[in-house]
Amino acid sequence: MKKILIYIFLFFEMLLFSQINTNHLEFLGEDFILNGEMVRGYFVYADKTSDGYRKIPAKGEGDICVDDVARVVVTYVEMYEFTRDSEYLDFAKKAAKFIVQMQDYDGDFYNFAYVDGTINKTGTTSSKQHSWWAVRAFWALSKISKYDSTFLEYAKKAYDLLFNYVDAGLLNRVGDQTSVYILGLCALYDLGIDVKNEIRNSADAILGLYKYGFFKTYQDKILWHGWGNRYVEALVESYRVLKDKKYLKYARKALEIEGPIFLSTGFIYEISNKVKLFPELSYAVESITVGAIKYYLETKDEEIGILASLMAGWYKGLNKLGKPMYGPNGEGYDGMEFAHINYNAGAESTISAVRTMLFLEMMPDKLKKLSEGKLLKSYPLQVLEAEAGDWGLSDVKVIVDGKFGGSSALSFEDNLRLKFDVSPGIYDVVILGNGGYDCTVVYGNGKVTGTLNGSYVHLGKLELDQFRIVLKGTGIIDQVVLIPGKIGISTSDISVLYENGKLTLKKEKVEIKEVENNTESFVTFEKSDSFILFNLENVLNNNGIADSINEKGNFDNLGSILGSYLPQEIIEKIKNYKTPFKIYKNGSDNIRCNGQVIRFKRRFVKNLYLLVAANHGNYNVTFKVNDKDFEVNVPDWCSEKIDIISDYRFISTGERQFIKCGLKVIKFEMNDLIDEIILPNEINVHVFAITGEQ
Repeated sequence: MKKILIYIFLFFEMLLFSQINTNHLEFLGEDFILNGEMVRGYFVYADKTSDGYRKIPAKGEGDICVDDVARVVVTYVEMYEFTRDSEYLDFAKKAAKFIVQMQDYDGDFYNFAYVDGTINKTGTTSSKQHSWWAVRAFWALSKISKYDSTFLEYAKKAYDLLFNYVDAGLLNRVGDQTSVYILGLCALYDLGIDVKNEIRNSADAILGLYKYGFFKTYQDKILWHGWGNRYVEALVESYRVLKDKKYLKYARKALEIEGPIFLSTGFIYEISNKVKLFPELSYAVESITVGAIKYYLETKDEEIGILASLMAGWYKGLNKLGKPMYGPNGEGYDGMEFAHINYNAGAESTISAVRTMLFLEMMPDKLKKLSEGKLLKSYPLQVLEAEAGDWGLSDVKVIVDGKFGGSSALSFEDNLRLKFDVSPGIYDVVILGNGGYDCTVVYGNGKVTGTLNGSYVHLGKLELDQFRIVLKGTGIIDQVVLIPGKIGISTSDISVLYENGKLTLKKEKVEIKEVENNTESFVTFEKSDSFILFNLENVLNNNGIADSINEKGNFDNLGSILGSYLPQEIIEKIKNYKTPFKIYKNGSDNIRCNGQVIRFKRRFVKNLYLLVAANHGNYNVTFKVNDKDFEVNVPDWCSEKIDIISDYRFISTGERQFIKCGLKVIKFEMNDLIDEIILPNEINVHVFAITGEQ
């Protein structure tokens, strides 16, 4: 009977912790000798390969860094506290030894080391700076000291160092580092060290940074990063120690605004004089989500618990692409772009995913299950890139520079007229740019004018559909930000919205409605010896081949009007290929696949040839020809698996980048009458031409 009970216990324990998977994290781990001590670190990067992952260093920086290992220590300590499994504590201690060996005599830390035992002491991301890696190390060493006092002296040395750089409560005069500093202070307090005044001073300083639902990095300018958004967690921990409810009040104010924004718009990368939406980082998701879960665990506020579980759902496919960001072996994928996922899975993204899954397990089942929901509808913040608008005959220059929101903006010296179409609604309108000029928004039967002096102008709430922006003066316009009256999402379980200044949750079941995305087109073809060449002109939707002078293409960047593309020289190489293809020159020349249905007059085809390529990685997809499915791997346009090759490509600035890129020819054996081809529903796969051999 006793054995049966033990079995049942172990069985349910296995189910309970099924979301917490450290296999990939430990794959990233490496034991090595550092300063004569055996330590354990975790590789910064791991690139996806055809058969798994390959650990790689940060070029010019190192293999392993304190930044990441500190987070490993914190998470393994938390896992031990939750499960009481001593293996997790052993991993934490081994990793903490690495941090100790990276600490210098003054209490500060170097960041990067190589597994051969070399410490990078001079690099800009590794030298002693009493900054990010030092404060994360302080947090980690303070946490592990609760279970191994041999680390306490090193935690105290770090504290003594950092304390000297606290000004008016802010570490290094910035809020994001201060939030981590508070977490370290709270861990010290748990050891019986009286740092209440320090916690209070820093927490109060963070409250002073609050504005419009976000905590700014600096007191005197607007800057916020998703990866530094650990303010809520710091405030919840401050409340735990000090029992001052004002910290919970501000934490909730931030969550009820940020949560619906992130769920609907995505986990924003940066807000400054621009809104940078991508990449959505695993690190950014964990920073706010763990804070939200801690808030729920401290208060049992079910509204915030629902919000937290939905945010954790980002890892399970509750996101704009509908795809999981947490792999089957515990991989935390590096990030999500506009239309693709970066499947690399290094230490930072993986530990962020694992820590979020750990805290999600602490939630009641009824809330936890919400993370499995499906996204049905979004009410997002809309960020319109100026260069994506219709400027007609206006005399403008497109400036390509990473400092702008979509890596480009419009420059004008006199007047500029831009036209946009948006979903009808009432929006708060903000124009972002540079210079000094008058901005008039013309909409419906009305118009409103404001002056941009500096970096933005707020034009108030307007009822928009199709609208024009008229700019008079000289300057740069980067983005038009539209804030809808309600922001949030509806999932298969619940709707979560921020509207009328408050968080609103509707718990009724929302029915899933099937949406038909496929578009049908009828095409013709022309004969060429024993081949038929399909005329795809009315299906083409992307420009992947251009000359950089008369026109610019955009093969790979769906989130902008500018991207990289193939040179027109490749057209001649396509013409000389052994299989003939019909290629279109100037304008759209390929199909981004989105489940399109291509119909044509029935013909016998022996072999079907498709000229294809993918952007941002290789994709396994299915093409359907009548009733036959063909599963193929479409390689990245810059991989080694292409058949028609160019020695270079153009990047968004029009400059040549000398890496080999090109197109792949795939062959389907048919020997049948056919009249329909259904393309895969994968927008990062492109079809340039289709040819049938008879």
